[in-house]
Amino acid sequence: MANSRKKSNDSSAPSPATEKLQLHTRLLFLAVVSGILFAAIIIRLYQEQILSSEERQERIITQSVKRIRLPGRRGNIHTSDGVLIAGNTGTRQLLFFPEEMRKRKYEETLDHMLDTASFIARSIGRPNPLTRRKIARHLYTQPAMPLTVFEDLTPLEAARAMECANTIDGVELVGADVRSYPRGEFAAQLIGYTGSAPAAASHDRKEFNLYVPDVIGKQGAERAFDFLGENESTIRGLLGEPGHALIRVNNRGHAINRHIGRDEPRHGNHIFLTLDYRAQKLAQELLGSRRGAFVVLEASTGAVIAAASSPGYDLSRFSPYIPEEYYRQLLADPGKPLLNRAMQGVYTPGSIMKVLVALAMLNNGHDAAELINCPGYAVIGREKIRCASRYGHGDLDLSDAIKHSCNTYMIRGTAAMKMEEIAKVMQAAGIGRPTGIEIEERRGLLPSREAKARRYRGWEKRWTAFDTALISIGQGMVMVTPLQAANIAAAFANGGVWYKPHLLDRVTDQLGRQLMKTTPVEGGKLPGSPQNIELIRRAMFKVVNSPDGSGRRARRAGLEICGKTGSAESGPRENRIVTTWFIACVKYKNKTYASALVYEEGRSGSSDCAPLTGAFFERYLLNRK
Repeated sequence: MANSRKKSNDSSAPSPATEKLQLHTRLLFLAVVSGILFAAIIIRLYQEQILSSEERQERIITQSVKRIRLPGRRGNIHTSDGVLIAGNTGTRQLLFFPEEMRKRKYEETLDHMLDTASFIARSIGRPNPLTRRKIARHLYTQPAMPLTVFEDLTPLEAARAMECANTIDGVELVGADVRSYPRGEFAAQLIGYTGSAPAAASHDRKEFNLYVPDVIGKQGAERAFDFLGENESTIRGLLGEPGHALIRVNNRGHAINRHIGRDEPRHGNHIFLTLDYRAQKLAQELLGSRRGAFVVLEASTGAVIAAASSPGYDLSRFSPYIPEEYYRQLLADPGKPLLNRAMQGVYTPGSIMKVLVALAMLNNGHDAAELINCPGYAVIGREKIRCASRYGHGDLDLSDAIKHSCNTYMIRGTAAMKMEEIAKVMQAAGIGRPTGIEIEERRGLLPSREAKARRYRGWEKRWTAFDTALISIGQGMVMVTPLQAANIAAAFANGGVWYKPHLLDRVTDQLGRQLMKTTPVEGGKLPGSPQNIELIRRAMFKVVNSPDGSGRRARRAGLEICGKTGSAESGPRENRIVTTWFIACVKYKNKTYASALVYEEGRSGSSDCAPLTGAFFERYLLNRK
């Protein structure tokens, strides 16, 4: 029985062949399943890495946001009577937006942008301003920013450009502001010009991913009035306050959405200068093309109503940028048209200094009634200094010495004085230091022993009686700017006080609301009694209004003009250059004016400058032609 049961159990077990078949089946099943899984993974990887790569890149892009700086528009500059002399003009620019002009390959993008620019350039009749290098540099440094191709397009050029480019993606015509100077040569050296601010040095550079710099003043009023006050937080001047825009960019830096956020910039304020449009225009007209300067002040406030400098230049050509050829031409011009002679020209003053020297004499006890004989020259040691009159003026008192501009009287009258006593009065008049006007100026030269020692060596550096004689007639170690010379006339017009010259009259915002008005500030006061200062002012009246006064050609009916002529020689004996002067003051309808006119190469102050000064006040104040 036991054996029979054992046999029965053995017969129910699978045979070795069956077990082998079952093993093969399982392995095959596992292999098929593994293959299917592996194929699914391959297909998924293919989808993710090949078919969906662009979609995934676009999803990554949306997480990258760039902040772009948007500069504010500059304020305008006007004369005190409201004439626009610097503003902003709407212009048309043609831009390329790189993100819309991209091709699959970088080189193809360069070719496409360059070919498009060439095509449009031919259509509008301009040279192509782009090169492969310029395009490549832009794509490397600012790929999210548009590339400016053409600026200041005329309406016809703009129409032609868009006609040929309206089927090309990424080409747009946009409006833009450029600085404009509508009055040409009018007050060019005073107004100055603008340029782009250096982005690397800007205090807010790190706040922005993409930096569009401000247009800032580079010279003159444009530079002086970017900001007002002692710090930038007081009153904003011409310079606007920047805003910003937010854009999305891809991994290459190209913009894909330019409109996700924006904070508009604030525009700059409007500046009104003290210049009177008619006065400035008249001063430039009378000055002409000869090298020189003409400054006119409102003596009782220090306001500069005219400051002409010749030769000048056409400021309208400085917009939207300074042409390199024109700028080189100005730099090479021997007349130095870029120099603002009114405030930066430094000249030997000649006899206009005699009014200050006369005040120094009176302050040191000189008797104005004392007569001094003029034989036509004065001898100092072994040197002889000639007077304006070859045969001499004869006996003169102080008033007549000023009227005739007598060298001999001044030299002999100061012979016993120390040089420092004369320099003290000159210093009080503002010579040798800046007047404080807002734009660039030079300080001139105040006579001193130290100044001579710095200029010369050896025995020549010692101060001598001859040096004192020279400064008593406005020669030697003394130099002034035309603005300082006008201040001298203003001081005598005001009873000894002169006011700090200024160009800023008032500031308004974009809506015309006044934000600031300049108030006069005393700049200095001449030492001496009111009687002594008035005595010299009356002598200046005789200079113009006496039949034999040296400035009689400035006399005009209806005006009481006081003045002083001056001439100063410089250069070698065989090629002497004469700088000629006339300073003046006049009171009319409760306003007092002071002026200084200088020519670099003239004949005499009486023949060159006095007649033009008289003509200015006659035409400006009396409206005569």
